[in-house]
Amino acid sequence: MLVDLLSHDMLNNNQATLSYLELIQSYPGADQRTKEFAMRAASQVKTSSMLLDGIRRFISSTRAGPLPTAPADVIDVITAVTEEVTDLFPHKRVTMDTSELVPAAKAQGAQYIQDLFANLFMNLVQLDPHENVRIEVSGRPDKGELKIEVAAPTAVLPPGVDVGVFSSSGPKDASKMARVSGAIFAGSIARALGGSMRSRVLEPDRNHGCAFEITLKEAGSA
Repeated sequence: MLVDLLSHDMLNNNQATLSYLELIQSYPGADQRTKEFAMRAASQVKTSSMLLDGIRRFISSTRAGPLPTAPADVIDVITAVTEEVTDLFPHKRVTMDTSELVPAAKAQGAQYIQDLFANLFMNLVQLDPHENVRIEVSGRPDKGELKIEVAAPTAVLPPGVDVGVFSSSGPKDASKMARVSGAIFAGSIARALGGSMRSRVLEPDRNHGCAFEITLKEAGSA
């Protein structure tokens, strides 16, 4: 109940904040630099709202029992999510490469598959300091499961964040976890759907790039 109440108020506050930021962006007297700052702030507010709304629905569903297991076409989901994430970051150019993802791959999880990828992609774009962001998605079926890897070659994990936090539901240092909350939430969804999510740094010596290995139940599997 506390989460429902808080998220409701915070979503309303975010919407009010967005309205003021949109006024700044459309105000004729505002210089271009100010409008750019307002646009970037609006992106942060929108990603906060997406995360809050997802967590609220996730908690409500898990209270009622196991998450739904209706099939979701992974490529269709990623296409829809890419458009959503691109709209969240108009100051960046997001490229999604799904050429190594097996066509017609379906996973169990209904809407929550979309929430998983939306929050993970959103967080990866936030963690990439470059204007051009590339995310590579590969995957294949394996004995009733879908093995999917999401790699962001130029994303950078915040200092002090260990890759193990994405695969565990145990206690975490909140002061360090705030910037990777979307990825942590994605891992929680994967586990709630009977799967898992692990991560690794692509270039550990430089803490450069990161990849997430996601296992989901294939649609139709027991």
